[in-house]
Amino acid sequence: MRRLILSAVAVSALGLSAFALPAVAAPVAAVAIAQDPVTEAELEARAAAFEVTLEALVVEIEAIRADTSLTEEDRQARMQAAIDRKKPEIDGFVAMLSGFVRQQTLDEGGTAEDAELAAGMIEDMFVEMLVPGLLSGELAAAMAAEGE
Repeated sequence: MRRLILSAVAVSALGLSAFALPAVAAPVAAVAIAQDPVTEAELEARAAAFEVTLEALVVEIEAIRADTSLTEEDRQARMQAAIDRKKPEIDGFVAMLSGFVRQQTLDEGGTAEDAELAAGMIEDMFVEMLVPGLLSGELAAAMAAEGE
């Protein structure tokens, strides 16, 4: 989990000029979002709290996965329901993280378009990795490997 967060922050730290964007990429509409600046300390504290939430969710999902009395369809439905219950917390953390990346990109001289692209990359990273990783068990395995 910490690697995912650090990767997200690195997107802005490296600057988007280091990434080759496909020529067919649609232009990103620059959207100014009024928010209080997020400090690194606030992000780290929120990330630590989110990690605790995520670890508890992984335990719950792995218990559901191990329940042999359930059909595969029931397991999937219960795992998704557990994720859905935590969706507000997940969404809140992702919003804070993408806001931080957006802010860092602007602070480092990026354009509003760069900032939106970086924030969108963070949001996509979570969408593409978090829920599928929870449902497949890959996230549980990765977290177990980090703990070793």
